[in-house]
Amino acid sequence: MPRIPYQNPAPGTSVIGDAIRVRRGARGLTPLDQSLLNAPEIASGWNSLLGAVRTKNSLPDDVRELMILRVAARNSATFEWIHHAHVGVDAGLTAPQLSVIRDLYTPLPLPSSPAPLSPIQAAALRFADASTFSVNVPQARIDDLKEYLKNDQQLLEATAVVATYNMVSRLLVTLDVGDMGPVSVPLPETTQEEHDIEVEAGVKLHVQVAKRDDSSPWLIFVNSLMTNQKMWDEVLPALSKKYNLITYDQRGHGKSSTPPKPCTLEVLSDDIATILSTLKIPTPIHAVIGVSQGGATSLALSHKHSALFNRLIACDTQATSPAANAKAWDERIALARSKGMKPLADVTVPRWFPAGSEYIEGGRREAHVHDMVTGTDVEGFAAGAAALQGYDIYPGLAAALKGKKVLLIAGERDGALPGVLKGLKENLEKDGVDVAFEAIPGAGHLPMIDGARVWLDVVQKFLA
Repeated sequence: MPRIPYQNPAPGTSVIGDAIRVRRGARGLTPLDQSLLNAPEIASGWNSLLGAVRTKNSLPDDVRELMILRVAARNSATFEWIHHAHVGVDAGLTAPQLSVIRDLYTPLPLPSSPAPLSPIQAAALRFADASTFSVNVPQARIDDLKEYLKNDQQLLEATAVVATYNMVSRLLVTLDVGDMGPVSVPLPETTQEEHDIEVEAGVKLHVQVAKRDDSSPWLIFVNSLMTNQKMWDEVLPALSKKYNLITYDQRGHGKSSTPPKPCTLEVLSDDIATILSTLKIPTPIHAVIGVSQGGATSLALSHKHSALFNRLIACDTQATSPAANAKAWDERIALARSKGMKPLADVTVPRWFPAGSEYIEGGRREAHVHDMVTGTDVEGFAAGAAALQGYDIYPGLAAALKGKKVLLIAGERDGALPGVLKGLKENLEKDGVDVAFEAIPGAGHLPMIDGARVWLDVVQKFLA
């Protein structure tokens, strides 16, 4: 939700507003302009700077827009991406090129081997990425780009484009301009749809589909307790290059309904079956991928619905809840009901991520997961947590998984869970299950977030 009101002065009542309208043309004042007009002099300076950066530089249009879009992808600036993707296409950027720009974890093409980019596009993308992520651009990246530029003016222009649109994205994201906070940056080369699917009377799940084509294999992702489907944002761009993707918010989380009664793993796993059936997805799908509670839900799916999938990836979970967990969850539910979700987030996020992580307090991305936890409905959390109290899905699990390919993953620094999942792998293997285990070095409880690059390497090899 936008954090300051929009200001939309009528034509003829604001010299600065009218000047911005001249630059915008038929579009009129955008939500960004209307936010800036809360401080008219800043809006005026902004309009002059952006006009020069966008329309009065000598860079090729495709290179300029490529750099802007990489900034948007790096900073999760959905508004910025949406407003520049079509400009980039008009400038000649192709869908495969947009996919490269959007993907933060596949190594970037080199100017010497740039496909599907051109050499100058590859150099510009690497320059924009380094400037945005590290601020201090290595001399080698500057030298690579200068090979394709005409003069020092163009190097200044390239630097100014990246710097200016980092400024733009920071304002957009901080003030949630355009109400884009809950919306992930789009995935190129896919058709994206949102659905609210009723799984029982009065309970709807918010589901998003990113479809490449009818022939691509399907994956479905199951989020953890106290998060929502945005937790997968780091890894979806790479996977969307080959797979059709389904993400959803579990009951009581994100945009899904809060259920009227406590959840069980059986109920949560039935929800997966209902989603696939309602969307008429051909089964068996290629893989189900879940983490934490979502990992337990994915394992539970095999008991009643093993015909729905060929492969299963369960991350940072266990097949049987420890006896002490019931009391721990009761205490967490009581804390949330008495003081809200923030105190629970304050103790949960540091437990999920190891010391030094950029996702804990003081880290560059400390708000990313913390805000997901604090944004979870208290009663939605309580209903979901009930599913983790006193469950045991191990009996019959090996028989249910026979004929499937299974991958168990744990963040290396996720407490006892690496050992637990390694033990589960060994037991299932003894019973004839095709199962593997991988630990993600340095990662905590959500390795697809804080160990995304290695997690992707492991998962893509398994899915291939």
